[in-house]
Amino acid sequence: MKKERGLTLIELMVTLVIFILITSLAFPGFQLYKQNSNRVTQTNDLISALNLARSEAVQRNLNIAVCASVDLATCSEVNDWTTGWIMFIDDNQNGVADATDGNGLIDGGEATLLTRHGRLSGANLVYTDVDNGAVSVRFDSGGMPSVFNAAGAATTSATFMRCDDRRNTDALPNQHARAVLLTRTGRVRISNDNDDNGVHNGLTAELACP
Repeated sequence: MKKERGLTLIELMVTLVIFILITSLAFPGFQLYKQNSNRVTQTNDLISALNLARSEAVQRNLNIAVCASVDLATCSEVNDWTTGWIMFIDDNQNGVADATDGNGLIDGGEATLLTRHGRLSGANLVYTDVDNGAVSVRFDSGGMPSVFNAAGAATTSATFMRCDDRRNTDALPNQHARAVLLTRTGRVRISNDNDDNGVHNGLTAELACP
């Protein structure tokens, strides 16, 4: 007769301990990879949205705007871009998707929406314009930007800073901050560390996570 052989309790416990040790060593590396990957994706997504809006404005010879949005149908008019954003034809040039944008109204009398981007994932995420409190950006037919705050006041540049949960845990809370920079000419780019001190620079100052 064949003798059936399996794992003893001791062997099983040793295997479990080894598995826990390997997992605990690998988990921080995986977390770091995921956080860095999300940072790259989310900054690139906003850069792409702003570049697309500018390109569409020039090609269509229309005013095209991008605004922060919670419901992906209307502008939230809040300087919080973690909720997502929408792109729309902004006929009345106020940076808000409303019924007075009459070029091709859709059901309910809202402005024509071109693209939508849903809520961003990440723990304790911050994504906000730290220069002017932008709630929307409009590009005219020449590709020139107007940046609106919640009060409707307009300027021409913005620093959309992104910080994640590492600002609460790292000894250097600002080293993981990144920003999407919108210049007065309509050019959009990622922030960089101009002085090699480990912290990226916005348009007006070094990035500082709240």
